[in-house]
Amino acid sequence: MIRTKIIATYGPAISDPLLLIEVLKVADIIRFNFSHGTPEEKLEAKEQVLKIAKKLNKDITLLADLPGPKIRVSKLDSDVYIKTGQEVIFSHSKSAKVGEIPIELDIFDDMKVGCEISIGDGNPKLEIIKLKDRKIICKALQDGKIGSRKGINVKGIEMSAEPPTKDDMKLIEFVKENGFDYVALSFVKSNENVKKARKISGDLFIISKIERKEAIEDINSIVAVSDGIMIARGDMALNIDFNEVPIVQDKIIKACRSQGKPVIVATQMLDSMTRNQSPTRAEMTDISNAVKDGVDCVMLSDETAAGKYPVDAINAMKSIISYTQEMMDNFPQQITSVNNTHEGIALAAAGITQTCKTDSIFMPVKTGNTIKIISALRPKADIIAVSNLDKLRRSFGMYYGVRGLNMDGFSSDEGMVNAIKNHAEKNNINNYLIVFGAVEKTGLSDTIKCFWKEK
Repeated sequence: MIRTKIIATYGPAISDPLLLIEVLKVADIIRFNFSHGTPEEKLEAKEQVLKIAKKLNKDITLLADLPGPKIRVSKLDSDVYIKTGQEVIFSHSKSAKVGEIPIELDIFDDMKVGCEISIGDGNPKLEIIKLKDRKIICKALQDGKIGSRKGINVKGIEMSAEPPTKDDMKLIEFVKENGFDYVALSFVKSNENVKKARKISGDLFIISKIERKEAIEDINSIVAVSDGIMIARGDMALNIDFNEVPIVQDKIIKACRSQGKPVIVATQMLDSMTRNQSPTRAEMTDISNAVKDGVDCVMLSDETAAGKYPVDAINAMKSIISYTQEMMDNFPQQITSVNNTHEGIALAAAGITQTCKTDSIFMPVKTGNTIKIISALRPKADIIAVSNLDKLRRSFGMYYGVRGLNMDGFSSDEGMVNAIKNHAEKNNINNYLIVFGAVEKTGLSDTIKCFWKEK
């Protein structure tokens, strides 16, 4: 199996059940973008995903991506086309007049003359030339189109709005009550944003999206309080100089791997496949490099949500990951000294896979503490999380190399080992480890059993 996980974004392009089936055969995680549509629509889509996943006998992790304090153009009657040098006025939607572009947040107090505004993915760009009567007066720097609900980024300022917003807090309650597994917090500035969301998130795992310059500068403390990180390159590239993005991406990956936290690379990984049936050479290289860097997940956004070729896109991503994984050398170990039993057992299990051909590491899980450490060590074997709890198995959906296996609970260590041995035999798994703690204990893995086929 491929060990780098694939996130696919749900949208109109895969709402047809026949297309969704093909996407779910490959995807590990489905992302629901709450910036568009209603929560009720997302809930309906989530139920559709779970229904198909059950037929496929597959665990699909559910990720709710929150809007955050995103600046957006309000709903327009029609697209607005602008020309280079044209004056364009932005106003808060409550006070916008005819001919002005209404925006959803009142950002006037954060603005500065000379700052650059970009629309959508960065085109068109405008320069702020005057601030008057709570109007943001700009000059267009290039021809372009301004459409409804398009995102707005302003370079060179520090936005005062922080996540989670009031709407985010309501959505966290909603997704928690309706069985989602992870929530993505947009436009994180500091670890305090994550801590605030944590107070109401319950058993939801929190993914911090890194898009702002302040977050990049404070990355280690944000990683420490998050359950994972998303490198959201789209908005990030509009908040820092575009030439910084590759180096910043590398910095964030290293920060996550050093702390054993899942990391996602997102945005435009196969952007050309929203229009074309084959990826570009640059896109193939981008995905391959992410795999070689040891990321846990790579993500498709518009490619599966709104693109023309969602199934081709996800299959192309799978193929690139699979080939890169087959050809690459071992990842460097991230843990070199042992501080507790979890780390000692994890280091030993991962070490065995580096020196002895190992197909799988079976891990009956109660809390998953050890499985997360083993995943961070990037062993050369599939990690199988064994549990009869659907939500617990799905909680490992973000972790490199981990797959779920649904088995009933065990009354004894011997019963557990025999059940896994029977499963391995039926599925032609010849060389494997079982890493576990005594059935009567919780959260402590202290045993490794090795099984090798006689030659």
